[in-house]
Amino acid sequence: MSTASGPMDVSCRRSVLLSRRLLHQCRFLLAELDAFYNALRKRLRKHQQQQHLVEMRLLRSNVMSELKSLERLSCEAEALAASQATEESSTNPATGQDDGEKDYEADREREEEEEGAGNEAERRILHALRSSNLPFYVAVWTIAKERCHGVVAFSKRFYWEAAPRRQPVSDASDGRDSDTSKNSTASPAKDARKSVSVDIICDGGEEWVKVSTITETRLLFEMAEKGWERDEDGETDDEIGKGSVDTRAGRPILLGSDSESLDDDGEIGLIKLAADMTKAARVTRVRYRHPRIRIVLPKVVEGKYAEIDDILNEMRRFGVTVECGISIPDVFNEEFNGNRDPASVTADDLPLETLLPKPSSKFTKTLNVDCTLLLALVSDLSHNSNLTPSPSHHRAIIRQIEIEQEQPLVPTELWPAVENHPLVCTKEAIKRMKEIVDTIGTETEKKRTAVIFGDPPFDGMDGKELRQQFQQLTDYQVPDTWMLPIKVVDAKAEIDQAWQRKALPDVAHKLEEVLTDINRSVFFYGWVKDVTTITSNRTVVKQIETIIEGNRNGDDELRGPPVWVCETARSLIGKEKNRKP
Repeated sequence: MSTASGPMDVSCRRSVLLSRRLLHQCRFLLAELDAFYNALRKRLRKHQQQQHLVEMRLLRSNVMSELKSLERLSCEAEALAASQATEESSTNPATGQDDGEKDYEADREREEEEEGAGNEAERRILHALRSSNLPFYVAVWTIAKERCHGVVAFSKRFYWEAAPRRQPVSDASDGRDSDTSKNSTASPAKDARKSVSVDIICDGGEEWVKVSTITETRLLFEMAEKGWERDEDGETDDEIGKGSVDTRAGRPILLGSDSESLDDDGEIGLIKLAADMTKAARVTRVRYRHPRIRIVLPKVVEGKYAEIDDILNEMRRFGVTVECGISIPDVFNEEFNGNRDPASVTADDLPLETLLPKPSSKFTKTLNVDCTLLLALVSDLSHNSNLTPSPSHHRAIIRQIEIEQEQPLVPTELWPAVENHPLVCTKEAIKRMKEIVDTIGTETEKKRTAVIFGDPPFDGMDGKELRQQFQQLTDYQVPDTWMLPIKVVDAKAEIDQAWQRKALPDVAHKLEEVLTDINRSVFFYGWVKDVTTITSNRTVVKQIETIIEGNRNGDDELRGPPVWVCETARSLIGKEKNRKP
């Protein structure tokens, strides 16, 4: 690969070889990210892709920028090596002597000159290569692959303080000044000083992972620079409190204290990082819970330096998990995947089973099926692979047919989600579902409904027999893991008993006032029985979450009903064009 026509100078050879190694490893990393990105595209529906893929693309974008920088440095290294080789050839023409007869003194003088005065261009290239961000990106990706499940985003920034509201534009404005005069509701930029960038968001969003490649030497130097001293008094955690820590002297402060009370100049970076992530997580909730925080320090070994162990313990007082000494590739000294072409990387090389988001991993054993998904399970739209739109169809039906052709809902999303789960639905849900089927359902939709509930003439059949009957009504292969029939439960009795036992929180009264009878039965049943409700009714789910969060009243443990929202729905095909969707 060298462009030099003769032997390279020792230092030039180092920069050329290092640049080649980093380039190869950067391209390999990029190939794995692309394989993951493409696998995610196939998993997600089109209307889901925009947000999720953008959040996944951030890491790739950073690696791509690093690749361009490495390519530029590699060209400079190769050109410098070629130039020096040409210069050596002109000043030291071949004499016919073999290597053992070369002028040793001349070589030694040249090396001393380079080491003394130094080759500024070469030193600059080596310094730039050794300052590459590639080791960090490799560390993040390695930890995501090997130590994370259900990755949903990379390099996402979270704020712990909202931006101040922008003042409305005066009516007297002539509208010529700025964009704010055209749009007075535009949000101002948030304060980046009150935010933290999270490297990996995983476990469906419930865990934040931050990676720091700081070395022990650098950490010890920082501690000395900022005057960190070990606490020699032997104070215990109970004696200094359970809050976060003022990093200037190890003094405790409550988690709710004003972060501005800390002096950034006196803080140890890792402790500030733990504090910032805690503050951001404290104003963020995913499924009613604050995200868990994990900080990974691959180049720090616990138990080696007492001073560093003190820092790790201070970090843990924030409630974060700290992992040390994780094995990651050393891009400067290892040629990992050195003999492999990055173009050969495929999705099969990645642990997609754990790496890709899998909402069903959070499901309870029994699943409570909402009316919206009951309809999707029996709709002709969900089971006819060659269905074509008709002018008689409502525009919403036409759109659903188009979406179904892109990615069938039941075989790719619903059946995999409910496999091996006993299914139940409330009396109110099945009543409403059957009313719709009886009113506008086709004969096949009515028959599917009878099959999944084991209604006559299919009563008395076991699960295997019901699946065989259903197989005759679908173009797709019915999985053996689909547990039929769906059991109907008395939600009212369960909910009434929960009220009597005072098993529901006070906020449930507010929800009871705004939910319809059917939605109350479905979501309250899942709540009191602590079973996952699966639905496509995102509007109601959002309403429930908003009311619960708005009436938490300091109860950090308050939880709403466990819910999984299917991102798309299916109606019955029998809707007329002038009927509301």
